[in-house]
Amino acid sequence: MTPANYLIDTSALARLMRGEESEQGWDRAAAAGLIAVCPIIELEYFFSSRSWKDRQQDEQDMTALFCWVHVDERMFRRAVEVQSALTRNGHHRSAGPVDLLVAATAEFHDLTLLHRDRDFDCIAAVTGQRMEWFGRERST
Repeated sequence: MTPANYLIDTSALARLMRGEESEQGWDRAAAAGLIAVCPIIELEYFFSSRSWKDRQQDEQDMTALFCWVHVDERMFRRAVEVQSALTRNGHHRSAGPVDLLVAATAEFHDLTLLHRDRDFDCIAAVTGQRMEWFGRERST
């Protein structure tokens, strides 16, 4: 069981790691162990590393800041279920495989998904899970 309340998506993680939205207190929440990452988020985030040195520094920072939650077959199966439901509604192209898996991981671990990606709205419409927009309120 993780002490975290949130699973952070890459869309929010990149902003948090750059120090954006610190006035919202997310940096303090991360330091308090309230935010988790998972392997798929790490893979997606580190895809954007500018260099080996930057990656090493980011790995150290992430290890210091975030809890870690696992991903297993159950989350993959749930992602497929949600994609199927989205297909029935004609919205299956609204959320990609990584977003579906991240949402399923948050749902499985009973964590609020912290994000900055409108694709998660479509997923939440199917799953009813808790999600929170990272940073300033989004404009409509």
